[in-house]
Formats: sequence, C-alpha cells, structure tokens
Amino acid sequence: MNINFNNRTVLITGATKGIGKVTAELFEKEGANLILTGVEKDLIEKLNDESDLSKKKYFYVDLSNSESINQFINELEQYDKIDVLVNNAGINIIDDFIDTKDADYELLMNINLKGPYLLSKYVARRMKEAGFGRIVNLASIWSVITRPKRAIYTMTKKAIHGMTQTMGVELAKHNVLVNAISPGFTLTELTLTTNTPEELEKISKLIPIERMANPIEQAKVIFFLCSELNTYIAGQNIVVDGGYSNV
Repeated sequence: MNINFNNRTVLITGATKGIGKVTAELFEKEGANLILTGVEKDLIEKLNDESDLSKKKYFYVDLSNSESINQFINELEQYDKIDVLVNNAGINIIDDFIDTKDADYELLMNINLKGPYLLSKYVARRMKEAGFGRIVNLASIWSVITRPKRAIYTMTKKAIHGMTQTMGVELAKHNVLVNAISPGFTLTELTLTTNTPEELEKISKLIPIERMANPIEQAKVIFFLCSELNTYIAGQNIVVDGGYSNV
C-alpha cells in the first residue's frame, strides 16, 4: 500500500531537533503540510526563511508558558484542519529524588505534561468534529520502567501514558486514534546531554539489539501510527527500545 499524506496537515512539537525533526522530514517527504514548533527564535526565523510557507511553517512556542501556548492555539485557527498531532517536545532534568527542586518539578510538569494536555484538548476537539484524527504522544521507556535520578521525568511520562489511554478510549469511536510511543535510548541531543560517553557505551551493551536507536527508527513508528495503515490501534503505549525494558 502506498502511504502518502497529501492534503493532510500535521502538527509536531519540538520539531527543530532530535526525533521531532526526523519525524517532520519523514512526513514532509510524503507530502504533508507541516506545522512545526521550537523554542529557538533565531533558528525558527532561519528555517522559515528557507521553507515554502504554504507547505511548512515553524512557530515559536514555549510549552512552559500557558500564554505562549494559547497564542499558538490562536494561530492554529488559520488552518482549516489538523489531521495529525505529534506531542514530541520534552525535557529531562536528572537529580536524586530527595534533591529535586520545586522549580524543576514545575518546569517538567508544564513542558512534558501540561503543554501536551492543552494542545491535545484543542486539537482533539477539532478532530472529533471532522471525524478523523491521529494523535501520538511521546512517552518514554521511563513510563514503564525507571532508573535513578529520573523521578520527575518518570512522573510526567507515566502521566502522558495515562492521558493517552483515556483519550484513546474516548475518541476512538470518532475515528480519532490516540497512542503513545515510548522510545528507549535514542541518539538525540537529550540522550547525549543526560548521559556521559561512558554511560552511553555501558547502556548500549545492555540493549538486546546491542546499540541505541537512531531517531528515524522512532519516527517510522510514529509515522505508521498516523498513517492509513493504522485503523485499529487506540490508547496504546508502544515501547520502542530494542528490548531494553525486558532485560
């Protein structure tokens, strides 16, 4: 079956780097109209200068700030429809649980959870009215297992999993399929900044596939869930970790 996204509008948060960037490139290749977000204003301006704005546009959105999210939602009113939402943006701050800071808790909860919640609520309403939609939330293997120094991050990703389950149950009858993927160790900027080279090498040896994922391997799963190949998966959290969480 040929998969294409001609005449589909796809919204991806955190699309200037990592999994989000590669996912956007995959959708673009298949003809999607793209709405992409990031937090680096100079980079966003540069990317828009290089883009065909009738097919792809970048927006500055600070998911830690409700005002910024609401302003972005107002911008989304200019689009006739939004067929796909990928809640990809997220951050991680590592610390022992007893040393975690209230400010870090608030920041991770806002970016990793409140931002996706607000965007999903807006987009899901439009998808329900249209009778079609696909939403993929980026959780993490830390939504199903954990390791030291990941307390707050794990809390946010378990919550994303729970939100996905309930959204999936409520929206499936409207042909709006909501799922999550839980990437394992993937060679992104986030992984490289929260693990030392020695840790990365050690972790790779623990993964049954014996290597970390490339971002495109996560992007392909997101792409499948949002494509016409997926007609019956709803409310699931698909772990894409090379078998790591089963060891």
